[in-house]
Amino acid sequence: MEPSVLAPAAQVSERPGEASLRCALGVSVVISLAADALRRLTIPLLVVLLCGPVAAQAQVTEVGQRPPPFALQDETGRTHRLGDLLGEPIVLYFTHNMCHYCTQVITFLKRAHATYGDRLTIVTLNVWADSPKLIRRYREQFGLPFAMLQGKDPQLLHDYEVNYVPIIVFIGRDGLIRHIYHHYILPEELDASVREIVEEPHAGVAPATAGGR
Repeated sequence: MEPSVLAPAAQVSERPGEASLRCALGVSVVISLAADALRRLTIPLLVVLLCGPVAAQAQVTEVGQRPPPFALQDETGRTHRLGDLLGEPIVLYFTHNMCHYCTQVITFLKRAHATYGDRLTIVTLNVWADSPKLIRRYREQFGLPFAMLQGKDPQLLHDYEVNYVPIIVFIGRDGLIRHIYHHYILPEELDASVREIVEEPHAGVAPATAGGR
């Protein structure tokens, strides 16, 4: 008689703990593969998953390029368009209500505002806010002397590749991006970047390459 294809259970022997070890190894492989897959996800896909479809093609957010345009409301319902601000030194600051480190950067920005006043335009974008409520709460808590806009906008998050905060973008008088800082910025780095865009000579705004809002 030919042997059975399946061996009897009694013939399968396993040392104590081998099953648990095999399971743990399998789980670690799955976690590793999942982590690698997440790292390979593109920003547009993350934005679609979190915020819904994006209506337009993303602009390029790179040093030396024009910043992607936006038109967003503050807590009073007033619409602020980036295109209306270009021609002056601008700082764009992406944050949200639960970013604790961001409060340090707000202190740096308030100091820059006190130093340069109307010579520097600072715009904060609350990426959690799609209504005035969170903006009012943030402004009251930190006493912002500059604008905060409702930044929970899929196109904005897509264009500026916002998958974490803080992000700080420095724009020169010619309308081109000078610096982009992700996660962390030292006070001396912020001061130097602000000084660079404020003190550079006046120049015409570089022409747009495509569309705008």
